Amino acid sequence: MSVRLVFLSLLLVVLAVLFQTTVFHSVRPFGASPDLALLTVIACVRWLKPETGVLLGFTAGLMVDLFGTAPFGLYALAFTLAAYATVTVGSRFDYGLHYSSAAVGGITFAGLGAVALIGTLFGEGTLGSPEILRTLVLVPVYNMLLGLAVLPLVGRFFALWTPSGMKAGRLP
Repeated sequence: MSVRLVFLSLLLVVLAVLFQTTVFHSVRPFGASPDLALLTVIACVRWLKPETGVLLGFTAGLMVDLFGTAPFGLYALAFTLAAYATVTVGSRFDYGLHYSSAAVGGITFAGLGAVALIGTLFGEGTLGSPEILRTLVLVPVYNMLLGLAVLPLVGRFFALWTPSGMKAGRLP
């Protein structure tokens, strides 16, 4: 695996975290905003080796934790679980964009569910929040819709940087 792909993944994740914490922090249609950092992790993990992909999820979660008010490590754990889920269902992304988008929605829902459950265990009261249902429904839908554009863009971006002769998708 190329070091360039890891560097590009980190760069995309940093840009996504910055965009999410600045733009989507104030732009919240219907009271929720897409989780662009998680979507970027899902899109990038497909191109990396499984261990590197899970480490990317952990790193992205730590970056989100640095900008958030939740207990430190909460998003790191949730993003690590989401990256692992992406590695686990990675072959399903080859079935087409609609399947990929549905997988993004499911993984986003699972990641947000992990944040809500673990946050509640640490005294955040996330599951007791009146907005939790709206968040658990809207954010995966937003990520599914954004995934229709982000997944092909990231795929084309990474295809430019893969060595010739390598098939698009997961690298050996």
